[in-house]
Amino acid sequence: MDMKIRMLAAAATFAVLVTPVAAQAASPCGDAQMVTSRVSKLTPKGTAAGLAAAFAAHKAWYAKAGLKDMFTMGPVLVGDKPSASEFASVHVHGDDQGKHDAAWDAYVARYRANSTITSETTYCLPKGAMLAIK
Repeated sequence: MDMKIRMLAAAATFAVLVTPVAAQAASPCGDAQMVTSRVSKLTPKGTAAGLAAAFAAHKAWYAKAGLKDMFTMGPVLVGDKPSASEFASVHVHGDDQGKHDAAWDAYVARYRANSTITSETTYCLPKGAMLAIK
């Protein structure tokens, strides 16, 4: 095999190996904002206060990591009344999801002890569309 063919083969191999990593790093939303909406239901032993504490720890973890993600949560309406057992949350993602650590595991465990996710949808919105979320 001559040198030109070897160089082309090496370049093709490198491209195959590197492309999945580059694709994972890029947001699937491109220039739009990635958003995840969830509906969670309290477990039999879960409480609204426990779920709120998990949510607060979740927000605090992102803030401590220096990430600019935005979150909000509130009760689902059942008819014209707020539910005591179902809650909706919205997470507007930043570009970085941070490195999971013990504090991450702790808030996830708190969520799992208090609730189960009954639905989850991730979608793309134009940047700035959700600026009212804190």
